[in-house]
Amino acid sequence: MKHSPLLLVLFVSAAGCDDPKPTAVDAGKTTVPSATVTVAAKDAAPPPFTMPERPIPKPETMVTQNAPEEVQMKAIAYMVAMKAPHPGDANADEAYANELVAKLKPISLAMDKGDNKAKWNRTEAVAGGRQIDLLMSDGCDAKAPFNAVVQRANVPLATLASHGVFVIRCNDQKRQCLQSTRDPDDVLCTTAPRHR
Repeated sequence: MKHSPLLLVLFVSAAGCDDPKPTAVDAGKTTVPSATVTVAAKDAAPPPFTMPERPIPKPETMVTQNAPEEVQMKAIAYMVAMKAPHPGDANADEAYANELVAKLKPISLAMDKGDNKAKWNRTEAVAGGRQIDLLMSDGCDAKAPFNAVVQRANVPLATLASHGVFVIRCNDQKRQCLQSTRDPDDVLCTTAPRHR
């Protein structure tokens, strides 16, 4: 007897759909649910951190005082987030930050192009070492923080981040520029004249 291929496919499909018969449960036996493995919240990876919207697209770096108020507000929020610790970041190492400040003082002084270096030039650790400030009379631009730390002091940005230093900031009588240590391409400058 010859069967058609369609009937054979239907028969094989139907054979796999048999409902299993319910099994009787013995009232004298108890069943123990299988153990499940759970991971404690502290052992889980930290949630990813999302930076606020950047006020201007990369590779642009400058937000001027003539920018719309919304852009200026975004710049403020973004700069705060740049230096804030994110989940999973290293703790601030204040001793390391102070050593770095000592190393950067002569570098910042040499980079200062202003006439009044004695009054304006300082290098400081801020927020327990989360930020290093290169304060100068003139010479702050988008490349100054990177040049001071990476090129002149020969310290990779990743090393700073591993010690909890997240921002290198220069500030002169015209502007400030923040260089992220987490992202070498993340630099943001604003019009911010110093008065002290």
